[in-house]
Amino acid sequence: MGDSIAHCARAIKEISHDHRVSRLTPSSFYSTSPVSPVPQDDFINAAVAFDWDGSPVDLLRFLGDIEQRMGRIRHEAWGPRIIDLDILLLGDTVLDTPSLTIPHPELHRRKFALVPCLEIEPALMHPFYGKPLVSFLHEIDEEQRVSLSVRAEDVGRL
Repeated sequence: MGDSIAHCARAIKEISHDHRVSRLTPSSFYSTSPVSPVPQDDFINAAVAFDWDGSPVDLLRFLGDIEQRMGRIRHEAWGPRIIDLDILLLGDTVLDTPSLTIPHPELHRRKFALVPCLEIEPALMHPFYGKPLVSFLHEIDEEQRVSLSVRAEDVGRL
């Protein structure tokens, strides 16, 4: 909702300013069709790779705090929102708890997540399935549209 590009740029800046984050690399920003039963406008999606000095639960809390500071209100599942920060991968971690699943359980089904991840690291592997992320792209419905909106080299200037 609102200025999606500005919201994504702000979230990346907030992530980058935390002392537990190092070696941050953002992908380009992509305009993507929603994968949701709720009618809504296209999204802006990106991925950010960084080293994290903390636990997976600490990272989840940290990202939730950023969402809250940015004004995210959880009205409707899969509905419009100001920002949505998810943990897609955390190295080769495989974790399944009531509050957190890593890798993200829908990563391999979502072109809007795969494309930015693969832009940053084309050889990424899915730690649960033991397959290259790129191998999932051909299995995804063509209705999931992903188009470049802001190139990675321009993200830092936003």
